Amino acid sequence: MKIKPCTIKHEKFKEMVKEWLDTHREEYCAFAEEVSRRDRSGFIQIFEYAQLAAPGYASAVMAKMSEKDPKDLDSIEQFLRDADIASTLVDRFQSQKPDSIVPAMLAWMYFGNSWETVVSYNEEMIQDKDTGLSDRIKARFMILVTIQMSIVNGHRTREDWRQFRKIQKSMGSIVPVTDTVIEEMEEEKPGAALTDDEVSEVTDEKKEPRKRGRRKVRENLDNLIPDNTDRIKGKISEFLKLRSSGNDLAMLYIYLHEDSHIRSCDISTFHDALSEHYPEYKFVGLRGVQKAHQQLTTPMMGGKRMIDMGQDKKNLDNIRNHFEAA
Repeated sequence: MKIKPCTIKHEKFKEMVKEWLDTHREEYCAFAEEVSRRDRSGFIQIFEYAQLAAPGYASAVMAKMSEKDPKDLDSIEQFLRDADIASTLVDRFQSQKPDSIVPAMLAWMYFGNSWETVVSYNEEMIQDKDTGLSDRIKARFMILVTIQMSIVNGHRTREDWRQFRKIQKSMGSIVPVTDTVIEEMEEEKPGAALTDDEVSEVTDEKKEPRKRGRRKVRENLDNLIPDNTDRIKGKISEFLKLRSSGNDLAMLYIYLHEDSHIRSCDISTFHDALSEHYPEYKFVGLRGVQKAHQQLTTPMMGGKRMIDMGQDKKNLDNIRNHFEAA
């Protein structure tokens, strides 16, 4: 039975989207990957849907962008309210049509790296030498609005954006507008001192030379398990007989690492050690495990990770119970 859009509360609807995500992981990951593609086809798809759901949306956005200093978004928000876009999204979500992007799009907006992806996308546009001045100005505006609105609405914190900047720079990305926004946010708090971590971050960025990458060191599973080695290996084997998808292996890695059953290592080392020790099992590729791990551990609203919520949390608890059982 469908719930009428006018009667559903926001938190309840959010729970419905999370339930969909828990049971449609592959569909969600495919959408999230498409949105992250460099050809930006995913963003175009979202914008086209917005135009379909609220005819005139593109014109309203372009009119706002053409203003000299378009910081006030009231006209856009009023346009979406008048178009009753919220009711449309609730209806389309509940219809569950096979060709609809709405369920995956809403899951990405609620629980994915939607804010960060928008910022990364526009930072790349600014750095692209083929992007014209007008589009660069629009991209800068989108970054400013995205960061500010994510904080105002409680979806991200200032610390989330500092961490985002740190991660982007560690991958060699240039994020000048993000730098500017964060600096302006710091200036809004006169007399606020940098924390030790922030001082360290600035120092590292200025002094530490870039490294080309680490030489990969192979580890066998026995070396990775410091205590109760045989028992833990037996439990891992029992687990792998039943579950060995990318999501399962990522959860196994998270559990073993967070409960100190394995020494600190990256997913690549862990994946290699499993493949070498259990040749009788067919494992998914490393990239699939890495993607699942990123989805499960990226901080969401309130600092919680995907693995800390809903069905993912239950699955992690089941893994913990499996290893703790006699």
